[in-house]
Amino acid sequence: MPVSIVLASYPPRGWARLVTRISRINKDIRGVPGFVEGRVFGTGNLRPPIGGAPVFRRWALFTVFESDEALKEFEQSHSMEMFTDRAREVWRASLRPTRVGRGTWRGWRPEVDPIPHDDAEPVLSMTYSRVRTRYVPSFLMNNKRVVDEQTDDDGLIAQLGIADDFTATSTLSIWRSQADLVDFAYRKSPAHKAVIKPSLTKWQTQNFSARFRMVESSGTWDGRDPAAAARLAAEELRRPGTHHS
Repeated sequence: MPVSIVLASYPPRGWARLVTRISRINKDIRGVPGFVEGRVFGTGNLRPPIGGAPVFRRWALFTVFESDEALKEFEQSHSMEMFTDRAREVWRASLRPTRVGRGTWRGWRPEVDPIPHDDAEPVLSMTYSRVRTRYVPSFLMNNKRVVDEQTDDDGLIAQLGIADDFTATSTLSIWRSQADLVDFAYRKSPAHKAVIKPSLTKWQTQNFSARFRMVESSGTWDGRDPAAAARLAAEELRRPGTHHS
């Protein structure tokens, strides 16, 4: 089942115009043949002291379709045109789910690609959660520790916060390899280990996580294609004499 992520960055007037169109885009995409699920997401910088701050100039469109043909038709649709209109930078990636850690996103639980995700292969990770209001300060403070550790990890290529409504606290991250992601999440990160149990049992009302293979990508995100950067980094790591950091 094909999945698409589109990141678009706008000048001030461009993103202000997009905000007035979000409800219409979210409604119109549901009428596209082959549509399964999808939403416009706001994005955030995960590095400020509080652990997250909105980035109004950048927005994301995450969609799921029944077939590659349906996705290609959507890419030429008026809904996509409305989303990317006036954008000064656009990055697109076609994805295939390779692992679902837990939960669902708006009722959608991906069908996993039958081709296993190789440990040396680049990966895009998505987490999606809704945090109980009383625990938002604790979640943000502890999540900031995780982000700080991620930022220092050689395997991390790109990351940003995403939210499809005001109660969601979610992330997208791209890693040099699945091995890097697993190593960080389950072995190297004390902060991640400390935050994961209360997140799942106490702080959150909903939690979804999945890994995706990046099949195709085009355009740029902050001046580069992070999927291409991840592939290059993975290739360098596989060269003789190169050791995993």
